[in-house]
Amino acid sequence: MADNANIALKAGTSTLPAYTENARLRFATGTLLYLAQGLAQGLFFVAIPSWLAVNGQPVGAIGSFIAAISLPWSLKFFIGAVVDRYAFLPMGRRRAWLVGAQACLIISLIAFAIRSPLPSELATIIIFGAVLSAMTAVQDVALDAMIIDLTPKNELGKINAFMLGGKSVGMAGGAALVGYFLEYQSFPIAMIATACLFSIPAFAAILIRERPGEKLFPWNEGQTSVQSRDAKPDAWWPVLRETFRVLLRRDPLLIIGLCVFYGMHQGIIEATLPAFAAQEMQWGETRYSSLAGIGYLISSAGLLLVGGWVTDKIGPATLGYWTSGIVAGVIAIFIFVALASTTDLFFSSWYLFYTLIVSGFYLCMVTLGMRVCEEHVAATSYALMMGSMALGMMLGAGSAGLLDQIGGYAALLTAAIVTILSSAAMGLGLSPATGGPVRAPGLVSEPPPR
Repeated sequence: MADNANIALKAGTSTLPAYTENARLRFATGTLLYLAQGLAQGLFFVAIPSWLAVNGQPVGAIGSFIAAISLPWSLKFFIGAVVDRYAFLPMGRRRAWLVGAQACLIISLIAFAIRSPLPSELATIIIFGAVLSAMTAVQDVALDAMIIDLTPKNELGKINAFMLGGKSVGMAGGAALVGYFLEYQSFPIAMIATACLFSIPAFAAILIRERPGEKLFPWNEGQTSVQSRDAKPDAWWPVLRETFRVLLRRDPLLIIGLCVFYGMHQGIIEATLPAFAAQEMQWGETRYSSLAGIGYLISSAGLLLVGGWVTDKIGPATLGYWTSGIVAGVIAIFIFVALASTTDLFFSSWYLFYTLIVSGFYLCMVTLGMRVCEEHVAATSYALMMGSMALGMMLGAGSAGLLDQIGGYAALLTAAIVTILSSAAMGLGLSPATGGPVRAPGLVSEPPPR
């Protein structure tokens, strides 16, 4: 593998198969690139909120930061439209976007390290966080579009489990390691360490072509594939027309509603739990970030071992109903038990179980979204669905301060129960082709999703 990589970098003529040629390579590439994405998200969704909480920032301030970094994700529709419309086709429809976004994210992390803001400089932290989040959102849109373009439909449940497993491992590393550097080293070291860690799995985008015969780099030999040329729209109107044709159907609209409510749930939880750990239990950022890292690793193991199989076997909609009900139950237990009196052991055990179950719900959601997309506008349509989740996160995190004033942690967690159940309720109207078990290709003729 190392010899192949060296040949690829020097000559641009890799002996590695292209993404479309090998199922194992598809799983490995998706996992590695989602691992890189998880590292960045562990930084700004876990490590920095915990760092702010430990340094005295209130729930409202943490919620403002989370709302700000969610903003680029709510604009994924526009990012997706650009990714669908423009491409350097000799490198494939999506890969140039992937490589460019990753380079910009590394540069942004280095700039963040040089500026090194204090916890009290919330405006500066929000600006840098939003920039980092925007670069991660571009990578996410391009990668998801590439997965939808090039992965057989019957592999989507399994590859999503692998990718989310990789993302969970990345978030574990980003949360735990960056939390450690923030507490025991310095802010610049934490950012440089994140940039170095991110660059390792991101290297997969440089070495793997989308289709055979394409260029690794702009200056190498290679040519545009017929499939990429035929799929790329030549104007804005076809992108928008086809996107709304795909989305203005019953199943996609229900999935958009599902994503909004799930995003609201996550926005409330991401603002609440770091503050509870720091201000009620007197935990430092390393302790909470380490717990989050363990939770992501457990979630990763669950997704990789059984997540994809269960999703394909019983269908993402059914699994979503079960996981949302369990999530609501464990949050209710927290309200009645932990808010009155809790211990480190109870909080840690509760958090790990919650993280495992909610990751199953997230797997259901992304699988449903990919099932209803079509290749030629995959970036735009899927980005709009997942961008609606970010919009929900903004609404949920933005409401955290008001909910805290109304009823403290009890009000916050009650709102988290309502939103996760509302999200699952959106799946009740999905067609069997979208929400049901996967069918072996060629065995059963299914109607298209509504």
